[in-house]
Amino acid sequence: MEVHAHSHTARKKWTHYFWEFLMLFLAVFCGFLAEYQLEHKIERDRAKELAKSFYEELKNDSASIAEKISETY
Repeated sequence: MEVHAHSHTARKKWTHYFWEFLMLFLAVFCGFLAEYQLEHKIERDRAKELAKSFYEELKNDSASIAEKISETY
Protein backbone atom coordinates (compact mmCIF):
# COMPACT_ATOMS: atom_id res chain seq x y z
CA MET A 1 0.00 0.00 0.00
CA GLU A 2 1.38 3.34 -1.04
CA VAL A 3 1.07 6.45 1.02
CA HIS A 4 0.26 9.59 -0.92
CA ALA A 5 2.41 12.44 0.27
CA HIS A 6 1.01 15.92 -0.10
CA SER A 7 3.39 18.42 -1.54
CA HIS A 8 4.02 21.32 0.76
CA THR A 9 3.28 24.76 -0.57
CA ALA A 10 4.61 27.98 0.76
CA ARG A 11 2.50 29.59 3.45
CA LYS A 12 0.32 32.44 2.31
CA LYS A 13 0.88 35.84 3.81
CA TRP A 14 -1.89 37.65 5.62
CA THR A 15 -2.08 40.16 2.77
CA HIS A 16 -3.20 37.35 0.44
CA TYR A 17 -6.14 36.55 2.72
CA PHE A 18 -6.92 40.25 3.06
CA TRP A 19 -7.15 40.72 -0.72
CA GLU A 20 -9.29 37.59 -1.08
CA PHE A 21 -11.67 38.93 1.55
CA LEU A 22 -11.74 42.37 -0.08
CA MET A 23 -12.52 40.95 -3.52
CA LEU A 24 -15.30 38.73 -2.14
CA PHE A 25 -16.75 41.64 -0.17
CA LEU A 26 -16.71 43.90 -3.24
CA ALA A 27 -18.35 41.23 -5.39
CA VAL A 28 -21.20 40.75 -2.92
CA PHE A 29 -21.58 44.50 -2.39
CA CYS A 30 -21.73 45.18 -6.15
CA GLY A 31 -24.34 42.45 -6.51
CA PHE A 32 -26.40 44.11 -3.78
CA LEU A 33 -26.13 47.49 -5.53
CA ALA A 34 -27.16 46.01 -8.87
CA GLU A 35 -30.19 44.32 -7.33
CA TYR A 36 -31.16 47.56 -5.57
CA GLN A 37 -30.94 49.51 -8.84
CA LEU A 38 -33.06 46.92 -10.65
CA GLU A 39 -35.72 47.01 -7.94
CA HIS A 40 -35.73 50.81 -8.05
CA LYS A 41 -36.23 50.78 -11.83
CA ILE A 42 -39.06 48.25 -11.59
CA GLU A 43 -40.85 50.34 -8.95
CA ARG A 44 -40.39 53.53 -11.01
CA ASP A 45 -41.85 51.84 -14.11
CA ARG A 46 -44.77 50.51 -12.07
CA ALA A 47 -45.47 53.99 -10.66
CA LYS A 48 -45.51 55.49 -14.18
CA GLU A 49 -47.90 52.79 -15.36
CA LEU A 50 -50.23 53.36 -12.41
CA ALA A 51 -50.17 57.14 -12.93
CA LYS A 52 -51.03 56.71 -16.61
CA SER A 53 -53.88 54.32 -15.73
CA PHE A 54 -55.18 56.73 -13.07
CA TYR A 55 -55.11 59.62 -15.56
CA GLU A 56 -57.06 57.61 -18.16
CA GLU A 57 -59.68 56.53 -15.61
CA LEU A 58 -60.03 60.10 -14.33
CA LYS A 59 -60.45 61.41 -17.88
CA ASN A 60 -63.13 58.78 -18.65
CA ASP A 61 -64.94 59.41 -15.37
CA SER A 62 -64.92 63.18 -15.95
CA ALA A 63 -66.35 62.70 -19.42
CA SER A 64 -69.10 60.39 -18.18
CA ILE A 65 -69.99 62.77 -15.32
CA ALA A 66 -70.14 65.73 -17.70
CA GLU A 67 -72.38 63.67 -19.99
CA LYS A 68 -74.72 62.73 -17.13
CA ILE A 69 -74.92 66.35 -15.98
CA SER A 70 -75.71 67.55 -19.50
CA GLU A 71 -78.44 64.89 -19.82
CA THR A 72 -80.16 65.97 -16.63
CA TYR A 73 -80.31 69.68 -17.57
